[in-house]
Amino acid sequence: MNVDNEKIRSIIVKSVLGTLTEGENLVLQEWLRGNDQNRVLYQKLSSAIELKHKYEQYKSVDVEEAFRRNQHRLYQNDLNRRMKKNLPYVAAVLFLFGVFVCLLVNHTGEVREEIPVVLSAGGKHAELILANGQKVDLHEGMEMKLRERSSNIQVKGNVVYYEEKKDSVTIDEYNMIRTPLGGEYSLTLSDGTKVWLNAMSELRYPVAFGGDLREVELKGEAYFEVAENKNKPFIVRTDEFNVRVLGTSFNISAYADSPLALTTLCSGQVRLTDCMNPENEQDLLPGEQLLFHRESRKMEIRNVDTDVFVSWREGFFQFDNHTVEEVFMILQRWYNVQVFYANTEARQEVFTGKLPRFDNMMIIIDLIKRVSDLKITVDGKVIYIDK
Repeated sequence: MNVDNEKIRSIIVKSVLGTLTEGENLVLQEWLRGNDQNRVLYQKLSSAIELKHKYEQYKSVDVEEAFRRNQHRLYQNDLNRRMKKNLPYVAAVLFLFGVFVCLLVNHTGEVREEIPVVLSAGGKHAELILANGQKVDLHEGMEMKLRERSSNIQVKGNVVYYEEKKDSVTIDEYNMIRTPLGGEYSLTLSDGTKVWLNAMSELRYPVAFGGDLREVELKGEAYFEVAENKNKPFIVRTDEFNVRVLGTSFNISAYADSPLALTTLCSGQVRLTDCMNPENEQDLLPGEQLLFHRESRKMEIRNVDTDVFVSWREGFFQFDNHTVEEVFMILQRWYNVQVFYANTEARQEVFTGKLPRFDNMMIIIDLIKRVSDLKITVDGKVIYIDK
């Protein structure tokens, strides 16, 4: 039976997902009886045991919204029309042909294997620097106990926990935790404040909080859930501004390579003060975001969907009218890649959607290519984008 490759791939995916129609099942059975190579191809693809579980996760990808946002481009060719018609299977197809070995059938019917490009995701990696300068490499699943003079430290479940020693005299001891490209980690400070540190970030903090203030220093991005203590305000210091809180949850993104530093408030209330001009300060309410323009030192407040800016903590990328340049600036920190643009137009395409932090960045690149006019070339860990 002569069945084109695209049709049989779609039928195989539906077979694994358990969504075949009676007619498609007849086509599949006849195709399997055709020759041994067909049966080998089917066995290799259908052996993806976890596909259905992964598919349920990938259904959260907001591909429909991405298509609506880019609808004027999608109808420029038949491929995009076919993808829109089969949206429920897009993530599953990409998973089969992007993460696993890509199995192709050539015109002679011979099965051949191609190893796809893999741009691996980051993980739970960080470096903890103790007060005496000792460096501890933190990685997925490790467990250990450490001690400082004012606090006990436990590493467990990808979190660093600090517990202030009872009856001890609080002294000025500082630790630092920093994440590399493609790394993230969490910690609970001695006052109970929880911190999630994103990739390429650094937090310096006392092992125990003495005095009238709780102060930490941040470079990069972190999400805070601050333990309430009305008598001892919590202050996050960055290179550009300070954030003062009593008890609240918020996200700060203050990467040095970005012209903007963002503070997004999820609950409570915070006050931001310009380090160079203390009179330049603003209060934020839940659902608001402050944009700090580094060059002009201007503060601008806007209302936002806070989930867009904190979903990284739950293992997602979320974009809302983000330009290509903004999207790939976020991606390159997690996948540890370099990105180059051929022209200004390539930087300005706009995307909206929510994507899991796939193990392979190529899945995201494939999705972007299918909903845009961008030409994306991957050479090792270097990505070239043209339009």
